[in-house]
Amino acid sequence: MNDQVKSAIRVLDLLELFAVTTDPMGVTEVARRMDIPKSSAQALLLTLAGRGYLLRDDAGYALPGEMRGGWVGGIRTRLLGITTPILATLAQKSRESAFVGVLTGNGQIQYLAKAVSPQEVRYDASLEHPRLIHATSMGLAIMAYSSERDVARWLQPARLTRITPHTETDPTRIQTQLAQIRNDGYAEVKNANVEGASGVSAPIFGANGLPVAALNVGAPTWRYEQQREQLIDLVREEAARITQLLAAAIRNGGQ
Repeated sequence: MNDQVKSAIRVLDLLELFAVTTDPMGVTEVARRMDIPKSSAQALLLTLAGRGYLLRDDAGYALPGEMRGGWVGGIRTRLLGITTPILATLAQKSRESAFVGVLTGNGQIQYLAKAVSPQEVRYDASLEHPRLIHATSMGLAIMAYSSERDVARWLQPARLTRITPHTETDPTRIQTQLAQIRNDGYAEVKNANVEGASGVSAPIFGANGLPVAALNVGAPTWRYEQQREQLIDLVREEAARITQLLAAAIRNGGQ
């Protein structure tokens, strides 16, 4: 990927981040959420503020009011509007934590929203920092339906970091997993991203038939094993419903 394309992706990622964030953000927070150096974050923020795409005050940077929920970050904004109530319902039905996440420009998974389990012992995760694509069920669900070119790039050995002893880092075995995911319609990981936590995800598709996000339910591993089949069914059903609602929203919005 050349530097110009990489810079364009960063700009879009930054605008989409602000489109789904309600509070102003400073340089440090933006750098952490986008997993980029503070110097790069500052340069992007100053450039966009200078061109009027961001407002700057003592609290940090934010989108102008007229740009919120509009053309910038369009599909992610619509995705949040559709999934927020579904996440809450899914968390109540499953009694576990529900998440929706998307792929970032540099091939990581960014959680956009969540509804936390009502149970006292539960799995929870921050929305602030991205996760490695191969170590999460969301990442595997998206990767399984992505182009061969993108998959080959994401499965380069240098990118396949082992987070826990259960993280799969062999490209050939991951490719086998992806074929099974396409057959089953869901992906799951057990203790691969967080020791003691497991989850299942299903892809959410855009109008072009490619994955734009993934829906996930995560739980303590011991409890996940007890209700695994039920969680798989719930996630697959709700992801399919979100896909339908997103398609309708795009049609009605003329996008």
